[in-house]
Amino acid sequence: MYRLIWFQHIHKAAGTLVVNLAMANGENLYKNNANGNPLDEHGERIELWNYDEAQLKSFVDRCEEDGVTFVATEHGSPDFEVLHRDSRVVLLTTLRDPYSRAVSNYNHAYFGGYTKASKISDFLSESRFFMSDNFYVRTFSRKEQLPLEAITEEDLRVAKSALALFDFVILLGKIDLLTTLSEAFEWDMSPVNSHATFGDPWKVWNMIKRGQLIRVLRYLRGLSAPGDQSLLDGMYDLDMSLMRFLEGDNHSD
Repeated sequence: MYRLIWFQHIHKAAGTLVVNLAMANGENLYKNNANGNPLDEHGERIELWNYDEAQLKSFVDRCEEDGVTFVATEHGSPDFEVLHRDSRVVLLTTLRDPYSRAVSNYNHAYFGGYTKASKISDFLSESRFFMSDNFYVRTFSRKEQLPLEAITEEDLRVAKSALALFDFVILLGKIDLLTTLSEAFEWDMSPVNSHATFGDPWKVWNMIKRGQLIRVLRYLRGLSAPGDQSLLDGMYDLDMSLMRFLEGDNHSD
């Protein structure tokens, strides 16, 4: 029987590890993709989050016809209710502490050369998609796209309801990721690239080429990118409420 794993990829929450494990275990990704995210013939992201019910069903039909068994969406939130109603689709996501994820996102951009910001206040002023306030609630209430709308406790309720539709919600640090994936999909847990921020010699080499010696020293010492992380305080209060709610649930059994 055909099944399509639909992975809602939360940036810097072990998403690339999941995608790489899928590939290592013979899952078929969309013929043209970026880290599991489907691309069109021009190499542009297919904006599945803008698809209506008929378009989403047609996309899943096409995946079945082409033998695609794994799709990731990282840059937007498709209609989870439509996907949940399709018996062919298995909904999966991974979440981690919201503040740790935000710091990891900043470190990833700072040491990877994806930002010129030299401190976290400058990075936040860039209004990056993955650094949006209450990113989890925005993602699962489908209010994640820029320009951002204000969100409320009602959106928290919507996010809770959306996550209840998922077959697997893996809370990193609370639920064993590898064991869950192995049992759910019969995947072998052979080592794959986890795309971790630290411990990457290519990052060191690229920073040296860019003349960023201070960044190199911080990186080699395992220090976080500079700036006052207390600036994040209050940005993820609704996300923390969502995480506490999920920790009282048992989605992954």
